[in-house]
Amino acid sequence: MPVSREEFVAIMSAFPTGVAIVTTLDADGTPRGLTTNAVTSVSADPPILLVCVDRDSRTLPALVARKRFVVNFMRDDHEAVCRVFASKADDKFADVAWTAGRDGVPVLHEGAIAHAECETLDELVIGDHVVVTGLVVGGDAPAESDVPIVYVNKAYAPAPTPPTA
Repeated sequence: MPVSREEFVAIMSAFPTGVAIVTTLDADGTPRGLTTNAVTSVSADPPILLVCVDRDSRTLPALVARKRFVVNFMRDDHEAVCRVFASKADDKFADVAWTAGRDGVPVLHEGAIAHAECETLDELVIGDHVVVTGLVVGGDAPAESDVPIVYVNKAYAPAPTPPTA
């Protein structure tokens, strides 16, 4: 018998993760997005990452249909933006500056320390989530001075600063 959903969430809250906002466009060209901490690299050659998206996400249909998405790795001082994209707000982009990346997909340059522009390779339904794999076809790496935001113990926090040599 598996642990309850509440127990599982409590267990996983002990694992610090980065925070990203996944963006895409719907069929009408309207920007859509969601906050996630379920992102990881899969392969360096070719460059592939994966994102896990709740099956109840209102962004998921656009993500699956468009076959293009951007993973925006968020800066430590953008908790408010992360919370907006984690909400069920109708227009999450209302107060967020963005530019069009490849194929017009939104890139959050202002709040992101890095981004990866992806073409969907595959989707796999596992439990209450869809695992979306993407080939990274563009993006920007963070500057050395950038500090990412992390999620741990059900709260946002700046990532620890690495020791200097």
